[in-house]
Amino acid sequence: MRLPLRAKVFLLFAVTALLIVVPALLLIARAVERGVYERARDELDLAAASVQSQWDDRDLLLSVAARGNANDNRIVEAWLAGNLRGVQRILRQGLEKDIPFVIDSTGKFISGPHLPAQAMEAGTNGGSSIALPADSAAEPIQFALADVWADTVRLGRVGVGRRVSAKGIAKDVKRVNTLVVLMVGDSVIGTTLSDTARAQLSRADLRVLRNAPNAGARQVTAGERYYMAVPVNVAARGLPATVILMRPIADELQVANAIKTSLWGIGVAALILALVLAAVVARIVARPTQALAEASVRMARGDFSAPLPRIGPDEIGQLARAFGEMRRAIADREGRLRSAQAEMIHREKLAAMGRLVAQLSHEINNPIYNIQNCLEALERRGDPNDPNREFLVLAQEELARMASLTRRLLDQSRPQSDAAALLDLNALVHRVLTLAGTELRTRGIEIAAELGPDVPSVVAHPEAIQQVLANLVANAGDAMPDGGRLRVATRSVDDTVEVVVEDTGAGISERDLPHIFEAFYTTKPGVTGTGLGLFVSEGIIRGHRGRIDVESSPGNGSRFTIRLPRETLDETLAEASDARELLAAD
Repeated sequence: MRLPLRAKVFLLFAVTALLIVVPALLLIARAVERGVYERARDELDLAAASVQSQWDDRDLLLSVAARGNANDNRIVEAWLAGNLRGVQRILRQGLEKDIPFVIDSTGKFISGPHLPAQAMEAGTNGGSSIALPADSAAEPIQFALADVWADTVRLGRVGVGRRVSAKGIAKDVKRVNTLVVLMVGDSVIGTTLSDTARAQLSRADLRVLRNAPNAGARQVTAGERYYMAVPVNVAARGLPATVILMRPIADELQVANAIKTSLWGIGVAALILALVLAAVVARIVARPTQALAEASVRMARGDFSAPLPRIGPDEIGQLARAFGEMRRAIADREGRLRSAQAEMIHREKLAAMGRLVAQLSHEINNPIYNIQNCLEALERRGDPNDPNREFLVLAQEELARMASLTRRLLDQSRPQSDAAALLDLNALVHRVLTLAGTELRTRGIEIAAELGPDVPSVVAHPEAIQQVLANLVANAGDAMPDGGRLRVATRSVDDTVEVVVEDTGAGISERDLPHIFEAFYTTKPGVTGTGLGLFVSEGIIRGHRGRIDVESSPGNGSRFTIRLPRETLDETLAEASDARELLAAD
């Protein structure tokens, strides 16, 4: 099914809007919800690190305090004196919240709450331990004990303990919205949760959290309340103790859901607006493009009068303007193309003629030289007084003229590449004018040389270029038999170097102008011209990848312009040596 441009543009905008708006909304909604969980995780991680750090610090302080008291001489002396009250008094000095422990050698508690024997052994002479006092209603105690020795006699044990509670841990954490659940063994000893939340909290979820301390924060549910929770295993000795830190996220999730709802509303509104804009843009774009398409179809049929859309400052207007300029330029380009095709055909004809002339000249030269040799032999052997000797001399002169003619025909070939060199055109022009200057001045011709100071050297065949310039200067002199002015100028234009030869002679008629570069075509009277000078010159310049242009009209003189590229000779000039090599071989 072929859709019009308007429908294609509309569908393109609609699909683009869907592909942009819907994924963007999904990503934003997901990012909002993920942000709630990440923020909760970050805060719980900080709280967990704080709990672990404080527990480790307390463990160290209790252990150091217990060992320091066990090694206190005052305590040993009071113990040996049987003054256990004095021991208690010494232990209580400096203690505010801590609980002193005094236990005799039989395991009797003199001071401090009663602890299980197994817990006492775990908390003696090492790190701290945690235990539940015999009174089950009491809070668990983190304690450290150390043996008191008198020489080799163990007097008993002293130590320091501190009660552990969920409220105390929450107070130490100092994090807003962070709730604490304290578990010792499988029992929940204390919590800062509300009674309703504590009743709805699954003990199985707490056990899973306690048994996976390295799993990080995870979501737990208490009724309809959602929490992020992370466990911290704090007791390495005695009963296993775990502090579970919980952070409620229900309110934040509710806010996130409200944000997502708002985003979806905004997204739907943006999508509707995008579709409306797509329809408007489709109409704006399609109408002028349809007009341009119709104009291009009519232009292909040769009709250049089709109306174009209104030209405005936008891209469509620029396109319409460019289309109009292109349409106007096509006719001009067609004319130039026809002219270029005619020029190319003419050059191909000249090139083919040059190759043919070179081959014919080569073939004609051999019998001419043989006849010349025969005539020279007859001249040497003949009678100097023979009246027919005059015809022999005439025959030799005509053969010499024919040999000169064939040599000039060969010169129309391009120069040999091995003779190419860097050529200073200004110096070459000065040389040609110096050689021809005397004769020109005797004819009353004024010579003006305008040599450009910035003309670069070119790679060319010096003798061939000199032949071209000499031929043009000679033709200019022949065109001014009663005197005049000869101007030769050099200049650099873009990537070309130009040599201009201009005279004030009789000029060339419009009828002769298209044929002056053809072989044997001449406008000179009688036998003074062979019609090969310009033909050969054009072939030489064409062999250098250049061209000769002429401007002339009767009575206004002529201007010949030689244009040579700055880099003229390359491997293509090697082909120009073929005709000369054939001649040299014979």
